[in-house]
Amino acid sequence: MPARIFQIQPKAPFDFDLNCRVFGFDKPMPEIYEEGVWKRAIRLSSGKLVPVELRSVGNVEEPRIEANHFVMLSEEEKGELSEKLDEIFSFSQNIDSLYEFMDKDAVLREVKQMFYGLKAGSIGTTVFEHIVKSIIQQQISIRVAFSITNKMVTKFGGQTTVEDRVFLDFPTPQSFVDASLEDVRQCGVNWKKAEYIKTVAEKTVNSEFDPEALRQLSNEQVLETLTAFRGIGTWTAEMVLAAGLKRNATVPAGDLGVRRTVSRFYSEDKLLSEKEVRKIAENWKEYTKDIVYYISCIERT
Repeated sequence: MPARIFQIQPKAPFDFDLNCRVFGFDKPMPEIYEEGVWKRAIRLSSGKLVPVELRSVGNVEEPRIEANHFVMLSEEEKGELSEKLDEIFSFSQNIDSLYEFMDKDAVLREVKQMFYGLKAGSIGTTVFEHIVKSIIQQQISIRVAFSITNKMVTKFGGQTTVEDRVFLDFPTPQSFVDASLEDVRQCGVNWKKAEYIKTVAEKTVNSEFDPEALRQLSNEQVLETLTAFRGIGTWTAEMVLAAGLKRNATVPAGDLGVRRTVSRFYSEDKLLSEKEVRKIAENWKEYTKDIVYYISCIERT
């Protein structure tokens, strides 16, 4: 099957390998990155499942990404696909002002140098995916969370095949509704988390909850809406805001990894409290989301 190719020109600087590698996976999550190629299946609003491969054909200062989508797409579908890829990678984000801000602080300047060309991406293509991944990550290591996510993706996710290569998408709400609690639990989560995920999926399918509508709400409204669900507390809701919706002025300060890394730079490794981390983050202003993302990546390198 011939590849269908178009090119993306991210705003510089942009290090494609770094952006893929800091969250690089040797197993589908559903995205996978190996030998310089990022791939996953992406479901469009029509339900069409599109296999996508991305590779860099430029450099950090003159970035250019080649996108292969393998199936025929209308201009409207190609536009939607481009928007979803931009949501994941933040191709269109201009980080010049972020770097100017970080250069004024010795600590942040060091972090910037560690991750030059990195942009704060999103953990999925749908808000439902953001929520489920955030629930999975509650109170466990990121490596364990990745293993659980991989099992859910391979067990319940949509898939499409191109020339014997399998492209996976994240499970839909309906796929979790159709699964039993035991099926979900066997992916590695406990009974409570399985129930939390099933509940969000059921309310989505029954039109009692519209995850995508959260994009139109303020940070405070998103927190209020999500924490109304049993099993979703402030930490999980803030993870959705920061890592999913890419909102500024929010920091998942209850995350142990974030606290540990902030402590490494701001208190000589003496573990800071959640309150102390929030106090430090107040100085980051509109750049909070980006700086938290950089800090989060330190634990993954």
